[in-house]
Amino acid sequence: MKIVGIISSKEEALQIQSIAKLSIVAQRARFLGRNEKKQNN
Repeated sequence: MKIVGIISSKEEALQIQSIAKLSIVAQRARFLGRNEKKQNN
């Protein structure tokens, strides 16, 4: 994920950080879900 631009406040920075963390968690969950399907087949 690449974020380009100017962050104008600490609150905005925290929101962007939260979105980035959720994205990482979602990617990991997707990866684990795919591995689970492969193991069950």
